[in-house]
Amino acid sequence: MKIIILGVGRVGETLVKNFILENNQVTVIDKNPERVQAIVNKYDVFGITAGGLERDVLIDLNVSNVDFFIACTSHDEMNLLSCALAKKLGAKKTIARVRDPQYFREVGKIRDELGIDLAFNPELRAASDIARILRFPYADDVETFAGGRVVMVSLIVNDSNPIVNKNLREISSTYKQKVLFSLVKRKEEYFIPNGDFIILAGDVIYLLAEEEDIANFLKKLKVYKQKSKSVFIVGGGKVAFYLAKELANHKVDVKIVEKDKERCLELANDIPSATIINGDGTDDELLIEEGITNYSAFVALTGVDEENTIVSLFANSKGVKKIITKLERDSVIKMTKKLGVNTVISPREAISNHIIRFIRSNSFKEDASLNTLYKLGQNVEVLEFVAKEDFKGLNVPLKQLKIKSGVLVGGIVRKEDYILPTGDEVISKGDRVIVITSKKLTSLSNILK
Repeated sequence: MKIIILGVGRVGETLVKNFILENNQVTVIDKNPERVQAIVNKYDVFGITAGGLERDVLIDLNVSNVDFFIACTSHDEMNLLSCALAKKLGAKKTIARVRDPQYFREVGKIRDELGIDLAFNPELRAASDIARILRFPYADDVETFAGGRVVMVSLIVNDSNPIVNKNLREISSTYKQKVLFSLVKRKEEYFIPNGDFIILAGDVIYLLAEEEDIANFLKKLKVYKQKSKSVFIVGGGKVAFYLAKELANHKVDVKIVEKDKERCLELANDIPSATIINGDGTDDELLIEEGITNYSAFVALTGVDEENTIVSLFANSKGVKKIITKLERDSVIKMTKKLGVNTVISPREAISNHIIRFIRSNSFKEDASLNTLYKLGQNVEVLEFVAKEDFKGLNVPLKQLKIKSGVLVGGIVRKEDYILPTGDEVISKGDRVIVITSKKLTSLSNILK
C-alpha cells in the first residue's frame, strides 16, 4: 500500500516503523528538515520538508494514487484541513489526529463535512485502555473481542503461583478451567503453547475467555483482585482528563495531583466529582499526606517518563495494589519493566494499533471482516474475523482442518455465546473467530494451508 504520513513526531514515527514492517510504501512530510532527515535515515523511506496544505507538493507526491493519507501533526486544524485537501485531490482514505476535547466532541460532524475517514485521539485511546485495565486489576494488559464478550488478559506468573512448573495439560486437568492459554511470553519471545508446554516463574501468560471464567480461574490460583474503586492520579494532562471523566461516570473515587494551578482550576471545573490537588506529584510527603496508600490504584500520567517511573516505584513501595504507568520512550519502557513496573501504557503504541487495525481492515477485500487486531511485539497478532460463506472451513471440525503452523483458533463467538474451541467444534457462518498468529493474515481463509 502507498501511505503518506504528515507529521513525524512520536505518533508519526511509530506509524512509520509499523508500516515499514508490513512492507508498505511510505512517504513522510514534516516542516522540520532535521526530523525528516532522521526518519529517512532510520527507516529508509521517502521524505520531504513541507507543510500539509501545500497543494503542489501533494500533487507532486501523486496523492491521488495514495491509499491512506495520515495527518498527525501537533495542530488539529492542520490535520483536519490537510486531510480535506488530500481527499479532494484523490486520496482514497484520510486519517486525522484530533486531540482537543472541544474538537473531538464534534468530530463526527467535522469528519462527515470534510470527508475524513477516521479521526483519532491518542490521549483518549490511552485513557480508555487504562480504564479497561482498572476493571481487571489482576492483569497487566487487557484486550476485548466480540464487542466485549470475550477478553484477553495478561499477567506475570510469580514464584508462588501453583501453576509454576506444570504443563498446560496438568493445569487443565487440575483446575477444569474454561480459559485458553493463548500465548506465553518468556523473556522477549512469544510462544503459542500446546498441552505439553510447561509454565515457568516469570512467564507472562495471556488468558482468553469470558470475564467471569477468567475471574473464577484466578480465584482458584489466589491471584484475583477486585475492581479498582478509588484511583490516585499524578499528572493532569489530557489523558488524566479523559480517564477521570470515564471513571467518574462509573462512580469511581478519583484524586488528581497536578503542578499547574490554572490546569487544576480547569480540571475542577470540568470534573467536579474528582478531588484536584495543586502540588508536585514527585513529592513523597505530599503523596503520603494525600493518602496514596488508601487508594486501590495509582496511575502516573505526567509528561515525563522518568517522573512517572519514580512515582510508580514509590507507590509500589507503599503497597498500592494496582499501578499503571504512562511511558513513551522504548528505552525507558524496557528499563522500567526490569524494575518491576509491569503495567505500562504508551499512547502512541495504543493509537498505532488502532490505526493499523483500521488500515488493515480497509485494505482487505470488503467481506474479509476484520473486526479487531491486537499486536504483541513485532511478530504476534490476535485477530477477530467474521466467518463468511466463502470460508472453505465452514462446518468442518477443527481437528480436520489443515491449519497453518503458527496459527491458533483461540475462540468462537456464536451469537452471544463464547465457545472454547475443541477439536470437535466447527466454525459456522456468522461466527466471530478469534485467531492468534505469528503470520500476517489478510482473511480468515488464510488460516488454512
